[in-house]
Amino acid sequence: MDDPALLAPFDDDVVRAVAGTNSVEEEQLRSALADHQRTMRENPGVEDLVYEWRKRFDDAVLHRTPETFYMAVRETVWEEYGAHLGIDDYLLAAVVAVHQEQILRDPAIDSGALDEATVALVVSRPSSQ
Repeated sequence: MDDPALLAPFDDDVVRAVAGTNSVEEEQLRSALADHQRTMRENPGVEDLVYEWRKRFDDAVLHRTPETFYMAVRETVWEEYGAHLGIDDYLLAAVVAVHQEQILRDPAIDSGALDEATVALVVSRPSSQ
């Protein structure tokens, strides 16, 4: 992982706790999280993704800051990312858990908007935007 800004939306204690709970190497989890953030930024880009998800899913944006969108998306979005990145199901579950836990721990976000049909997804903009 070469750009620490890719992990900026995630608290270190969240990543560490999820890695421990899921018996995943912390560095492997950080690398997968960074790869996912990089992929969203590059293809097709954060703004385009958020626009698409807003059209596809009701109330997709749970919260936003100038740097980060906190989203509620369908599980199929994560399945597509897992396949695209070549992440096995076990590591993908840990990546999703980091996103979910980050949203649940943030008091500024109404995590009650996540229901049985949605999962959390945190996406940050590149600092140049």
